[in-house]
Amino acid sequence: MHATSIFSRLFPQQAAVTHRERLLSGLGGILAIFLTTLVAQNSLGGIVLPFMLASMGASTVLLLGAPHSPLSQPWAFAGGHLVSAAIGVGCALTIPNFYLAAGLSVGLSISAMYYLRCLHPPGGATALLAVIGDQKIHALGYHFIFTPVLVNVLILLAVALTINNLIPGRRYPASFALPGKKDMRAEDGRPPVKLGFNKDDLLSAMKEMGAYIDVSEEDLTRIYALATLHAHQRGLGSITLGDIMTREVVTIKPATEFQEAWALMRKHRIRGVPVMDDEDRLIGMVSIADFLKAANWRMCDSIAQRLKFFLKRKAAASVERIMTTPVIAAKEDAPLTEAFRIFAEKGINHLPVTNADGRLLGIVTRLDLLSALFYGDLAEAKAGT
Repeated sequence: MHATSIFSRLFPQQAAVTHRERLLSGLGGILAIFLTTLVAQNSLGGIVLPFMLASMGASTVLLLGAPHSPLSQPWAFAGGHLVSAAIGVGCALTIPNFYLAAGLSVGLSISAMYYLRCLHPPGGATALLAVIGDQKIHALGYHFIFTPVLVNVLILLAVALTINNLIPGRRYPASFALPGKKDMRAEDGRPPVKLGFNKDDLLSAMKEMGAYIDVSEEDLTRIYALATLHAHQRGLGSITLGDIMTREVVTIKPATEFQEAWALMRKHRIRGVPVMDDEDRLIGMVSIADFLKAANWRMCDSIAQRLKFFLKRKAAASVERIMTTPVIAAKEDAPLTEAFRIFAEKGINHLPVTNADGRLLGIVTRLDLLSALFYGDLAEAKAGT
């Protein structure tokens, strides 16, 4: 067996985490334990007990080192410790055999945490402490659940909620909701592309594996979606938005009247048009959807009638009233997959391409993407023959 193979078996690769995340997790752990011990000592200082449970150190690793894990969520943390403490006390009081009580306290805690959906590994240590602790802990009986366990849980949870939500890029508690396939927006914490499966498919696959997977459903779908984007980008090579964008773009001004803008769109057979200011900088977009939103929907039966009624009634009004702003735009050197991501997340059909000064260089539509993919596939097929 090669030395590299032995090394990889002894030291398997863990999750890819940035140096920034590692340092912030460590600093967060320092602050969390410092504040928790400080508050716990002031709260329980008069009681002859360990004012800080050692299992809280293990919980801090999860809450600050892996805040998005299902094992780290508030109910898993609080429920895991409290349920395990109750089971541990029960075993200590009812089972005379010390060794059997210790084993049952941990084993029953694991099963109970599974069924109650609050699996939290440090809870096993809390259950065990209720059995192997000294006489002072045993004398507390079920009061052990409240003091010191509940006090420790409340303090550390408050600290973890504060610290995690102050660190950029984190969200705590994490959202477990997996939306359907129709509406997946990244600003809501959802996958950046539409997926070929839904929540039921994912749950069925996880059940079929038959083991606990330490990743939330939401994060698992985002990992799949981002991996799909990277795979597409690798397959498409170095194609950028500048390579496929339409450079001759029809534009209008904010003062352009509704009827004139509509006539331009019909003449050029386009569904959207950029709005430029006096310095030729992009300030808005007007699409068919913007006209429809501003039309009186209740007075007409069809889309054509709505638009006709709207244009007649608002003949003197300008597009400044209905244009979409701020504009979602991209840079010329952005990879082709960036347009896929933006179209999927934002639900738009036109992506203006601008330079650093906000001046319009071109526009990319969904049709441009389809054309790029079609001709890319043809080129690959010819190269393979």
